[in-house]
Amino acid sequence: MKLVVSIMPRSLEEAKAIDLSRYDDADIIEWRADFLPKESILNVAPAIFEKFAGRELLFTLRSRQEGGELDLSDDEYVALIKEVARFYQPDYVDFEYYSHKDKFEEMLDFPNLVLSYHNFEETPENMMEILSELTSLTPKVVKVSVMAHNEQDVLDLMNYTRGFKTLNPEQDFVTISMGKVGKISRIAADLTGSIWSFASQEVPSAPGQISLANMKKIQEILNEN
Repeated sequence: MKLVVSIMPRSLEEAKAIDLSRYDDADIIEWRADFLPKESILNVAPAIFEKFAGRELLFTLRSRQEGGELDLSDDEYVALIKEVARFYQPDYVDFEYYSHKDKFEEMLDFPNLVLSYHNFEETPENMMEILSELTSLTPKVVKVSVMAHNEQDVLDLMNYTRGFKTLNPEQDFVTISMGKVGKISRIAADLTGSIWSFASQEVPSAPGQISLANMKKIQEILNEN
């Protein structure tokens, strides 16, 4: 399991001021570009990719309907992703499949897609259908992050993930139950078949995230003989 940590600069100055040493224990850096004004993203991109050269990087442009900071039309969303992905070639490119489904075919040129679904309200009853559809598209990674309101929500998502991973061993999955009760899903990612878990360095990018330092400690404990 790799640990992903988000950076969320709100300006070019903040991007340049990021202290790299704070991210030494992160396996993957997620650049959440939606914390910038949309017209600033392409201006800040060179600083981000230069600063994190040689590191695995996930580019994410999270729209407001999926818990992000930007309101974007389908065309704006896809155009920004394409420009960053083609020019800077991040290791992974997040694409909000259900929010921009009509534009999915335009992204087929990119082999490193993370097809994602986020629901900050609930763990939907059709969770199996969502996982099934995303899996059928065979992206680089299937990512599902949903809000848990009780223990059963968490156990259901973890069980679904394990089942899909067993049936689709070649497909990489990342599933997360958000919220306090869902923290166990972040810790037990290896058990369920998730390849990543998201940790925080300063400000969490989603409810229930555990700090990078604590996630490293937990990994060490779980890996003890």
